[in-house]
Amino acid sequence: MKSPRSHYLPRTRAGRTATIAFLCAMVLAQPPIVHGLMNRIEPLILGMPFLFAYLLIAYLLGIGVLVWAQRKGV
Repeated sequence: MKSPRSHYLPRTRAGRTATIAFLCAMVLAQPPIVHGLMNRIEPLILGMPFLFAYLLIAYLLGIGVLVWAQRKGV
Protein backbone atom coordinates (compact mmCIF):
# COMPACT_ATOMS: atom_id res chain seq x y z
CA MET A 1 0.00 0.00 0.00
CA LYS A 2 1.27 3.46 -0.91
CA SER A 3 1.85 5.89 1.95
CA PRO A 4 -0.19 9.12 1.84
CA ARG A 5 1.53 12.27 0.62
CA SER A 6 2.37 15.00 3.09
CA HIS A 7 -0.09 17.86 3.45
CA TYR A 8 2.81 20.21 4.14
CA LEU A 9 4.18 20.02 0.58
CA PRO A 10 2.22 21.80 -2.14
CA ARG A 11 1.03 19.44 -4.87
CA THR A 12 0.23 21.89 -7.67
CA ARG A 13 2.11 24.63 -9.45
CA ALA A 14 -0.28 27.24 -8.01
CA GLY A 15 0.39 25.83 -4.54
CA ARG A 16 4.15 26.10 -4.98
CA THR A 17 3.77 29.64 -6.34
CA ALA A 18 1.58 30.68 -3.40
CA THR A 19 3.98 29.12 -0.89
CA ILE A 20 7.04 30.83 -2.35
CA ALA A 21 5.23 34.19 -2.68
CA PHE A 22 3.98 34.05 0.91
CA LEU A 23 7.40 33.12 2.27
CA CYS A 24 8.99 35.99 0.33
CA ALA A 25 6.38 38.43 1.68
CA MET A 26 7.03 37.29 5.24
CA VAL A 27 10.82 37.48 4.82
CA LEU A 28 10.35 41.16 3.94
CA ALA A 29 8.79 41.69 7.38
CA GLN A 30 11.50 39.94 9.41
CA PRO A 31 14.41 41.48 11.36
CA PRO A 32 17.34 41.17 8.97
CA ILE A 33 15.60 43.34 6.41
CA VAL A 34 13.40 45.43 8.69
CA HIS A 35 16.05 46.26 11.31
CA GLY A 36 18.96 46.53 8.92
CA LEU A 37 17.57 48.31 5.88
CA MET A 38 14.12 49.72 6.57
CA ASN A 39 14.48 50.98 10.16
CA ARG A 40 13.96 54.69 9.61
CA ILE A 41 11.35 57.29 10.39
CA GLU A 42 11.70 59.71 7.48
CA PRO A 43 10.09 60.12 4.98
CA LEU A 44 6.51 60.14 6.16
CA ILE A 45 4.18 58.15 3.90
CA LEU A 46 0.51 59.09 4.25
CA GLY A 47 1.30 60.49 7.69
CA MET A 48 3.00 57.29 8.90
CA PRO A 49 6.71 56.85 9.55
CA PHE A 50 8.46 54.95 6.75
CA LEU A 51 8.92 51.79 8.84
CA PHE A 52 5.20 51.48 9.63
CA ALA A 53 4.21 52.10 6.00
CA TYR A 54 6.75 49.50 4.84
CA LEU A 55 5.46 46.90 7.31
CA LEU A 56 1.86 47.65 6.33
CA ILE A 57 2.71 47.01 2.68
CA ALA A 58 4.64 43.82 3.51
CA TYR A 59 1.78 42.38 5.57
CA LEU A 60 -0.86 43.40 3.02
CA LEU A 61 1.19 41.63 0.38
CA GLY A 62 1.18 38.46 2.52
CA ILE A 63 -2.57 38.73 3.08
CA GLY A 64 -3.06 39.28 -0.65
CA VAL A 65 -1.17 36.07 -1.42
CA LEU A 66 -3.33 34.15 1.05
CA VAL A 67 -6.54 35.54 -0.44
CA TRP A 68 -5.31 34.70 -3.95
CA ALA A 69 -4.49 31.13 -2.88
CA GLN A 70 -7.90 30.72 -1.24
CA ARG A 71 -9.72 31.94 -4.35
CA LYS A 72 -7.57 29.70 -6.53
CA GLY A 73 -8.56 26.73 -4.38
CA VAL A 74 -5.03 25.78 -3.45
